[in-house]
Amino acid sequence: MPRAYSGVLSGLKRCKHEIGYPSRMIDWLNPLKELLNRRPTAVVVTVIAVDGSVPREIGATMIVSDDQETGTIGGGNLEYSAIARARELLTEPHSIEPHSIECQRVALGPSLGQCCGGRVELLYERVSLKSCWLQALAMQPVDQVSDDRWLFRCLDSLESFVALPTDDVARSIELRSCAGISQAGDDGKRWFCQPVRPDLPDIWIFGAGHVGQSVVEQLSLLPCRISWFDHRQEWLSHRPELDVRRVLTDAPADEVAAAAANAYFVVMTHSHAVDFDICYAVLQREQFAWLGLIGSITKRQTFTNRLRQRGIPEGLIEQMACPLGNLPLRSSLPSIIALNLAAELAPLWHSNVE
Repeated sequence: MPRAYSGVLSGLKRCKHEIGYPSRMIDWLNPLKELLNRRPTAVVVTVIAVDGSVPREIGATMIVSDDQETGTIGGGNLEYSAIARARELLTEPHSIEPHSIECQRVALGPSLGQCCGGRVELLYERVSLKSCWLQALAMQPVDQVSDDRWLFRCLDSLESFVALPTDDVARSIELRSCAGISQAGDDGKRWFCQPVRPDLPDIWIFGAGHVGQSVVEQLSLLPCRISWFDHRQEWLSHRPELDVRRVLTDAPADEVAAAAANAYFVVMTHSHAVDFDICYAVLQREQFAWLGLIGSITKRQTFTNRLRQRGIPEGLIEQMACPLGNLPLRSSLPSIIALNLAAELAPLWHSNVE
């Protein structure tokens, strides 16, 4: 163990403790449940199909109540008219079961005067806590490690269910690899299907100092799952409202082996010695999507020389990003470093979360 690392950890009991277990379910589900605890009904507006240039992707969702909106389907006249229609649905008379659905195809240019020029199809669902798929999700908590269940909603009836794609109830539906409309094999009904726990990139951030705080805050705005590592519980406990897996550990390099093969690693701890151990552990495993190290060109050269001495191949060393960021922003301000890092990372996984 390097002397600098040993000194930092002297007197600490070797430990590992995880604080919080984020589910990263479809990101509108918890706001919907919170709203329905205060209101009897709400309308979920979802983009279920797109063609051409449109403001949001399939699966974009907005929740509308009588006095508020959460989420967005793209803004502009599309969203304005969707909110108006949703509120009409909230005031229309319904049966004892306050659940209804409606699909609407919209040409953005001719109908709404938006210059995007594309077309979207929207699903409007008036729901309550008694709605079948909401009850099904509440009865089946999301596993913290992996969850392959999908939410199936029929566009031609009020049928809905939550199941694995391999379950008998789901096999007749021709699933796509991501959220979208699928056909049922037997009766030809249309179903909108989406994973309950989207396949998001895993970002492992080592270091909970001032820069680490800003990085976690910035990346929490993006579609990803964040694991955050440090040996100081008081620093890891900052911003408790963020959906982040927090791991208190005095051996961060030992954690690397448990990451997925396509994980992204961001290294910015309190110690260059600790940083080196983590980078060495990542490069040794060879399987990773990206490795970023905070520091200067001098730090990169120092690490490069030491990694060569440890036998790491030149091709792997070249994959280590340092300094971080690809924007022409030269600042040591934590918020600017975080913005620069986000600008470098987001394009790398954008194609995986469309």
